[in-house]
Parts: sequence; C-alpha cells; structure tokens
Amino acid sequence: MRRLLGILVVLALAVVGVRLSMPYMAKRLMRSDPLERADLIVVLGSSQLERTLEAGKLYQEGWAPRILLLRSPDQVRDSLRDQLGIHVPVFLDVQESVLDQMHVPPGAVIASPHTQDSTRTEAVAIAAYARQLGYRRIIIVTSPYHTVRAGALIERAAKGSCQVIVHPDRFEEVDPNRWWLRFPERYDVVREYLSRIYVLFW
Repeated sequence: MRRLLGILVVLALAVVGVRLSMPYMAKRLMRSDPLERADLIVVLGSSQLERTLEAGKLYQEGWAPRILLLRSPDQVRDSLRDQLGIHVPVFLDVQESVLDQMHVPPGAVIASPHTQDSTRTEAVAIAAYARQLGYRRIIIVTSPYHTVRAGALIERAAKGSCQVIVHPDRFEEVDPNRWWLRFPERYDVVREYLSRIYVLFW
C-alpha cells in the first residue's frame, strides 16, 4: 500500500510538473527582434496568409523597400500545370493579390522561382540570395511559434554575411500560457517540437 501511494505521489508530481512547464514550452519557441530598417522583407513559405499581411504592413510602415515571397510546394506541381497547359491558382497568386490590395507596388514584390520544402532549405536560399545582392540586413516574417527555429537556421546559413531580424506576424492570435487549449496553437507547438526531433535523424 505504501509503495502504491508512493507511485501515485510521483505521478501526481509529474503531472503538476508537466502542467507548470507547458507555458515555457511555447515561450521558448518564440522570438521577436527589435525592428530596424532593412534591405528586404522575407515571407517564409506557408499557407498562413497572416505572414503575407504582416509583410505588407511592414512595407507600408517603411521598414524595407522590397518583399521576397518564398514558395512552399503547391498542391498542383508546376510541371503538371505546364504539361497540361492550364493555369491553376496557387498560393503565390493569392499572396501577390493581397499585397497588391495593400498597395504594395508589383515592382517591390519578388517571387521565388523555386519551391522550398523545409525551413532548412529556405534558410540556404535566403542566405544565398542576400549574399548575391549584397544585402546587409533582412527581416524574416513568420508565424510566432516558428520564429526561434527559423531565425537560428537562417543565421547559421548566413554565416554573418547579413543581420537577420526575426519578426512574428501580428495577426495570428497566440497565448503561450494556454496554447494546449486552443487550435491551431496546440498543432503549431507540437509540430515545432516534432520538426526539431525530425532533424536529429535526417
């Protein structure tokens, strides 16, 4: 009986410990650097339109003169669209339309010609692009719970060639103190930790 009671106490303490650590688990995924005027705003690839809206706001506020849109793989491959000779609207079309409605001149929007299938490959592409054009400071726009990992990968790829300012979009509502009770927050937090585990094996 005493042994069973001891096990129950240990389990109860473990549950309390996990519960108390949950806000910390979310907060350690978040990063928000002070904004400075930069050469380029980069929108990391996603179906999260909030990132594009944030980039448009930053452009309107004068933080950088141009926006680079990175592309995640679309549901319909470019090669298939070309083969069939059809135009299927992709998320990049939506992003460009939104920025146009936000009065961002088309000449200030650069669309990545290639798709990137991970934050790691995005980081390499961003660093190479900034280095090629001699940019000294770039602003990275992404979702709040994606900021720490994205910033670390891009800084590692840049190797000091440019300053990386990581900026979460202001439009996704997040509450790190209650993330496990809210969708899609619990999905975003769990996905970030799974992504960290994944890179350990690949």
